[in-house]
Amino acid sequence: MKKKVLIVTTLLSSMLTYAQEPSSGDDQVLKNKKGFEILPKAGDIGLGFNTIPILDMFLGTLNRATPFAGSSNIVQYTQASNNQIVAKYFLDAKTAIRVRVGINTLSGSMTNQVQDAEVMYKATLGTADDIAAASLIRVDDKLKFKKNNTLITVGYEKRRGYRRLQGVYGGEIGFGTNGSSQSVVYGNKYSDQYPVQFTNNFNSFGITTVNPTAPGRTARTTEVKNRGGIRFGVRGFIGIEYFIFSKISIGAEYGWGYSITTRRGAKSTQEVYNNGQNGPEVLIEEVDVDTSEKLKGFSVDNNNGSIFSMNNTLGGNTALSGGAGALTLIFHF
Repeated sequence: MKKKVLIVTTLLSSMLTYAQEPSSGDDQVLKNKKGFEILPKAGDIGLGFNTIPILDMFLGTLNRATPFAGSSNIVQYTQASNNQIVAKYFLDAKTAIRVRVGINTLSGSMTNQVQDAEVMYKATLGTADDIAAASLIRVDDKLKFKKNNTLITVGYEKRRGYRRLQGVYGGEIGFGTNGSSQSVVYGNKYSDQYPVQFTNNFNSFGITTVNPTAPGRTARTTEVKNRGGIRFGVRGFIGIEYFIFSKISIGAEYGWGYSITTRRGAKSTQEVYNNGQNGPEVLIEEVDVDTSEKLKGFSVDNNNGSIFSMNNTLGGNTALSGGAGALTLIFHF
C-alpha cells in the first residue's frame, strides 16, 4: 500500500512540476534559415500601409477589366488609413499598442483680375485716350481658403497563433475633427454711380457686371464657413497576419464600431447691392446655408456613417450595406 501511495505521489509531483514549466514551444524563438527572428518581440515597432491601391494600380495597368481596376471599384481603406500614419509598439510578443495619426490640412488662394471700375468711370469724364488707358487697368479679386481633417486613434492589440500565421484582435478609440472656410476680398466696391465688375465664380473665373441703374438685388459672397464637426467612436477589430519574411507580414483586418458624429451648419456672409424703391443701398447679410446635424450608430468598417470613414453621409451612399477591410503590408524593426 505504501508503495502504491509513493508511486501516485511521485506521478502527481512529476505532473505538477511539468505543468509549471514552460513548454519548449513557448520558449522557442521562430527563426528563418539564416537565423533571423521572424516574429516581433517586446520593444519592436511596426509600420504598415494598405496595399489595395498598389494592387489596383498594378492590375489596372495590365487589364482595366480587373475587379480592382477603376475608381468606382477601389476598395476603401480601413479607418481611412490612407490619410494616417500607422504604427504599433509591442509590449511583448503577443501584445501591442496601436496608434494612427492623420493631420491633413490644405490652404491657398486664387486671384482673378477685373477692370478697375472707379478708374474707368473717372476716365469717361475725360478724353478717348483716357478711356483707352483706363481700360487696361485691373484690380484683384482674391479668394483665400483653408480646410482640415484630423483623425487620431489609439488601440490595444492582442495576438495568438502558430509559427508564421498570427491572429490579431482588440479595440481602439478614435477622435476626429474636420472643417473648411473661405473668404473673398473684392477689388471693386459697389457703387451707385458706375458699373462694377466682380468675380462670381473662382472655379471658372466668371465675371458679373453690376449696373447701378438696374433694379433688384445682386449678391456676392465675402465669407463662407462650410459644414464641419467632431467625430468620436470605439471600434473592435479582428484579423490575421502571415509573416512572409523575417519581421515582414501581410495582414488582413476587419472591424465594427460605434460612432457619434456632429456637424455644424454652414454659414455665409454676403454683400448685397439692392436697387429698390428707396434707391440704391449696400447690405451685409448673414445666411444659414445648411443646418447642423448629429449622427450616431453602429457601423462596419468604411460604412459612410462611421467615424473611421472620410465620406460625407449626405453626399455619399447612405445604404447600410457594409464596407471593406484592408490588406496591409507591415514592417517590424
